[in-house]
Amino acid sequence: MANVRITGVDDEAITWGTGQAGICAYLRSVARLGSSALGNAEFRLGVLQLADRAFALVTPSRGSCWLTSLATTYGQAARDETSREIHVAQAVLFHGLSHATEALLRLARADSVVFANHLLFSTSLYGDWTGDDLEAVLDALRKAFPERAIVWRSLNLEDNAKLVERMTQLGGRRLLSRIVWRLPDARADWAPRRDARDDRKLLHAHGLRLEDARGLSDDALERVLAFYNDLYRGKYSTTNPAYSAALLLAALESGVLKMQLIRRQDGGLEGFTTEHVYQGTLINPLLGYDRSLPQARGLYRIAMAASAERAMEEGLSLNFSAGAGAFKRNRGARPALEFSMVFDNHLPRRRRLAYQALSSALESMRPMLERIALQ
Repeated sequence: MANVRITGVDDEAITWGTGQAGICAYLRSVARLGSSALGNAEFRLGVLQLADRAFALVTPSRGSCWLTSLATTYGQAARDETSREIHVAQAVLFHGLSHATEALLRLARADSVVFANHLLFSTSLYGDWTGDDLEAVLDALRKAFPERAIVWRSLNLEDNAKLVERMTQLGGRRLLSRIVWRLPDARADWAPRRDARDDRKLLHAHGLRLEDARGLSDDALERVLAFYNDLYRGKYSTTNPAYSAALLLAALESGVLKMQLIRRQDGGLEGFTTEHVYQGTLINPLLGYDRSLPQARGLYRIAMAASAERAMEEGLSLNFSAGAGAFKRNRGARPALEFSMVFDNHLPRRRRLAYQALSSALESMRPMLERIALQ
């Protein structure tokens, strides 16, 4: 298909398509930041031009961020996550297997990939793209990146059934990654729940207010990042992205992210949440709050409710990402197994073996992941 091509972020002829306003400015800003964009990853950016839309391309070179490294995803990041989700005996076994898997992936250069449709957020959205032009897309990617595997992230069978079917037909390998929580209809699934109604009352109960972040000051931006780092990288895992202030500012100024701030009546900042919307689906890739304040203040609940309220008001489905499964289930969210699809049939056999072994090992873990999702 003649309309499929690989190009640079500065190409003025890119057709970004419906719902992608701002992505051009965002990617160009991040590209100019270079290695300072993320504190724990180095990468290059490009663009995959399709007939009616464009997707960002990320080619990592080094780093320890799970967003850009398969070895980290199935190594340290997986160990950090499962230490909170499974029993001690299972964790010991899993940690041993994870260390071995990480070593194998690094030895096999499994991080030599190109991520297609990646904005450096935890979840990638595909909208209504069903992969009708996927064969031409893969041909273009193989030609441009002959020594890299091609990876499509953040797929699930509820949102991407036709696309996954097409990818499977063309030889994609499934790599299970995590359990995500979805609200297909916030009005029906979230609003009627008692827990959700209680969350909505917390703002007024504690004298707080929500404010759209416009013209964020340097001090407020620094505090927002401190909240994020304390929660995601301090409490959970250092493999979470170490976003720079400049990257976050680029996402906000371009409109790729919208931020809502949680403030006291005196203006003091206590938390925030961010939202990215594409073709009817909302994700909240970054949030944070002052963890030194009492848990009863409900800042996490307020942040999550703010995004759910927006989804309800605008008729959006909501992908709540991974973690806090019981919390999200009690508010109407439904679990789905998320996975990546890897295309490696243009690579030497020794490179393909690592992806094949990883895919098989992860599929054997599917029953355990499904049990966790149903708990």
